[in-house]
Amino acid sequence: MEEVVFKALLGNAKFNTIENFIKEVIDTNQDGTVTYEAVKESIFKLILYRFIKVDNSGNNCILKETNFYQAQELGSVGSWLAQQRAYSRAS
Repeated sequence: MEEVVFKALLGNAKFNTIENFIKEVIDTNQDGTVTYEAVKESIFKLILYRFIKVDNSGNNCILKETNFYQAQELGSVGSWLAQQRAYSRAS
């Protein structure tokens, strides 16, 4: 599910609330596997991985961080996590 949320964030769309973002993800993925709780949990994971942070004070409440752009270059959250595991094992 993190990949679905990550891909939804790849565009330049701005969301003034997390609720609007969750609704957008659910609406664009009508296959039945995307639920409110699953999207919300994935957002929390992306915050913990430091891909995004949430700031409700502006027009765009989801701010992308350095790890997001690194994952974007690698093509996915899974690729970024694999790279981080490889770095951890090497050190």
